[in-house]
Amino acid sequence: MPRWTPADTRIATIVLATLALGIPLDAAGAVWAQPVVSAASWMALLTVAAMVDEAERRALAACVVLATLGELFLKDVWGLYEYRLGNLPLFIPAGHALVYAAASRLSRVAPAWLPRGVVVAFAAIVGYGAWHGYDTFGLVWFAAFVGYVGLSANPRLCATLFLFAFGIEAYGTSLGGWRYFTVEPWFGLTTTNPPVWIGAIYCTLETLVRVAAGPAPRAFRLAAHRLAALL
Repeated sequence: MPRWTPADTRIATIVLATLALGIPLDAAGAVWAQPVVSAASWMALLTVAAMVDEAERRALAACVVLATLGELFLKDVWGLYEYRLGNLPLFIPAGHALVYAAASRLSRVAPAWLPRGVVVAFAAIVGYGAWHGYDTFGLVWFAAFVGYVGLSANPRLCATLFLFAFGIEAYGTSLGGWRYFTVEPWFGLTTTNPPVWIGAIYCTLETLVRVAAGPAPRAFRLAAHRLAALL
């Protein structure tokens, strides 16, 4: 596993500062806030992309594409949540790539026991929620998360993403930037706002990014490569 470097510190600082300042600024509701946060988020991503190698730029580009598609599906087709203005803010795809970049680095210093610890804690919380009826949707995503941890080449990254994602989602929903519906619309499953299992969706994105940035179909690799060149 690569060692932590000064560049990793700079990247983590850029990401954390962008999230810590951008989320409440957008949630404050000023007319100019969302465009400013979007511009700052893309500038942060361009800065990070300039600091990493070509392989990681390709992964970041794939993350932007896949996050955009995933957001449109989960928000507009499945109807799991909504943003403050009802749109897909332009800072969201860039934000997902920034989270991926930061989590990839934070996972390097995560303890070896973290994946197992997160699975055990997640099992207890989801089991309690499902038993009491307010989070039956969590059972589905618990199964998915266990699969990711068990099959991933980097289970520490899955666990780190899981915790990082929940922190971001709790921060954003508490400020009113977005909210999750507590009844899933297709099957009537229940959940919370934010869902405790939301990190499993981020792990899904991470898995898709690894596939897309690796031996993916030629057309997708070419599209990701061209977007990476722009970054």
